[in-house]
Amino acid sequence: MLQQPLRTTFDLGDGREVAIETGRLARQADGSVTVSVGKAVLLATVVANKEPKEGQSFFPLTVDYQEKFASAGRIPGSFSSVKAG
Repeated sequence: MLQQPLRTTFDLGDGREVAIETGRLARQADGSVTVSVGKAVLLATVVANKEPKEGQSFFPLTVDYQEKFASAGRIPGSFSSVKAG
């Protein structure tokens, strides 16, 4: 079942607006949301098993964080193409 994208916005009171949207990106994940303020965008996704593991009495949580420098023009391991005059 494909869900229609949902979007809501609210003002922080200091002129900044926060936009929260779900259903547009990462549609193969069990859940995903994008949160944007100005030019910054955060994508959070969740993937889970449908059935719990037998004998497991706790809920393990793993967080994978990846900062992408390419959006700021900085690519790790790349060389500078600026020529000295």
